[in-house]
Formats: sequence, C-alpha cells, structure tokens
Amino acid sequence: MSDPDHSDSTVAIFFCRQLDPEQDANRRSLEKELGPKVRFFPLPCSGRIEALHFLKALETGARKVYLVACPEGACRYGQGNVRARKRLDFAKALVREVGMSDDCFELVTAPGAGLASMDEIARGLLGLKPHRA
Repeated sequence: MSDPDHSDSTVAIFFCRQLDPEQDANRRSLEKELGPKVRFFPLPCSGRIEALHFLKALETGARKVYLVACPEGACRYGQGNVRARKRLDFAKALVREVGMSDDCFELVTAPGAGLASMDEIARGLLGLKPHRA
C-alpha cells in the first residue's frame, strides 16, 4: 500500500521554458540528484498544457503536480498563463467530480523570466536546500 506522504513519492513539474534560459541544464542536474522522485515536463508556453497532462501525471504515479507559469501580464505569447490557469481549474474540477481532492494540483507563479532558475523554483517547491555551485 502506498502512503501519499511517503518521501519516495513522485512530483511532476510542468513549466514554461521561457522562464529559465538554462532550464535544460538546471533541471537535468536536479533530475540526476533526485532520480525518479521528480519529473520535469518543459513546455514551450504554460498555455500549451491540457487538462489531460495533469490527469496523466496522476495516473503515472505523481502525488503532486505543479504547473510553473509566468506572472500574469508577462507571458511572451500573450495569454498563455491565463489559459493554463483555466485548464488547471478544469482538471481540478474533474478530480473533484470523481471524489478525489484537487490539492494534488498547484499553479505556481514564477518570479519572472530569467529571475529564478528551474533548479531554484523546483527546490523551493520540494522543500530542498538551495544548490551550492
């Protein structure tokens, strides 16, 4: 039987690639450090996410699914972060409809493009200490 608060639980993090120019290296170092505990899913824009992505992450074992988006008004593509919020709300409604808690999904607003690395953002979400270079 799996415990939802067990430390080996998986976390899925969907994020806008525009937030961190070095996101590929930053997320790969954290993936290497934590192994299968964290899975990253870079998106060209957070607005490209669909409700199915959130549900699929739960289906494949994630206990928590984060969507990291640009601050409102800062989306490079205009309304991507607004669309992402609506899709997350729809996914939450779907899980509530089947009797699950919607606290497994969370929208995180990043400080802005280039202001924080995906490593820093993910460490904050996971409650980890900052990485020392």
